[in-house]
Amino acid sequence: MKTKIIITIICLISISLAKAQQLPIYSQYMFNSFLINPATAGSVSYFPIRLTARNQWAGMSQAPKTQAISAHTLINGRTEAVGGYLFNDKYGPVSRTGALAAFAHHINIDKYSSKLALGLSVSAFQIKLDQREMNLNDKNDPLISGAIEQKFMPDAAFGAYYYTSQYYVGVSAAQLFQFKVNLGENATKQSALVRHYYFMAGYNYAISNDFDIEPSLLLKTTKGTAIQADINARVYYKKDYWLGISYRTSDAIIAFLGVKYKDFVLGYAFDYTTSIVGNYSNGSHEIMLGYNLKGKSKGSSLL
Repeated sequence: MKTKIIITIICLISISLAKAQQLPIYSQYMFNSFLINPATAGSVSYFPIRLTARNQWAGMSQAPKTQAISAHTLINGRTEAVGGYLFNDKYGPVSRTGALAAFAHHINIDKYSSKLALGLSVSAFQIKLDQREMNLNDKNDPLISGAIEQKFMPDAAFGAYYYTSQYYVGVSAAQLFQFKVNLGENATKQSALVRHYYFMAGYNYAISNDFDIEPSLLLKTTKGTAIQADINARVYYKKDYWLGISYRTSDAIIAFLGVKYKDFVLGYAFDYTTSIVGNYSNGSHEIMLGYNLKGKSKGSSLL
C-alpha cells in the first residue's frame, strides 16, 4: 500500500504542475468567495476577517494542505473596495506561499439595490520544490538530487460580480500570466501555471421568519480539462446557524455546518472523497474562523 501511495503522490505533484487544477479547493467558498473572485471585495456591509485551514485527503502521506487569512472592506463612499490575503499551500514536496492585494469598483445598477462589481488582484508568491521530502523507496535514484529549488513569481486575477440582497452571479479568472515554473532537473515546458476560470451563482430564499435556504453553484475549469461543479444547498436558522451539503463532481460529497455568535463565525466542512484517491485517504477537513468587524456607519466601510 505504501508503494501505491507514493506513486499516487508523484502523480499528483506532476498534475499540479501540468494542465490541471493548481489552485486550492475550498469547500466553504460561499462564506468567503473573495478567495476565488476579487470583485466580491466590499460586497458585504462589514469588514470580514477570515482564516481558512484545509487538510485534504487526511491520512494520506504528503497530501495537500492549505491555509489562508483574508480581509476586505469598502472605501471612498461605498463605491470602491480593497482587500487582500496571505496564503500557504503545500502538496508533497511542492509549496506555494505568498500574498495578494485586490481592488474592486461597485456600480449601482437600479433602484432595487442591485450592483455590479469589477475587481482586479495582483499577487506575489514563492513556489518551492524540496526534493528531500520526496520519500521514494530508492534513496539513490539519480533523478532525485535532494536539492531545494525555489522561484519568485507575480500573478494577477480578474473578476466580475453582480449581486442583490437575494442572489448573486460571478465570473473570475486566476493565474492570468501563465508563467513557466520549471523546477527540478527534469522540468519541461509543461511545468507552467495555467489559467483558472470560475463561475458562481446563488439564491437566498426565505422559507419562514426563522429559516432560509440557499442553493448555490460553483463551476471551475482550466484549459484542456473538464468542468468541475460544486452543487450546494444550505439551510439557515435565524441567520446564525447553518447546515449544508454539496456534491463536487468526480470528487466528493461534502457536509458542512457553522454558527455565528455576535460577530464571530465558525464553520466546518468534511469531504467524503468519491474518487480513486478515497481508497487511500480518510476524507478532507476544512475549518473556517471569522470575525465581522463593523465599520463607521451601520457596518459599512472602515476607511
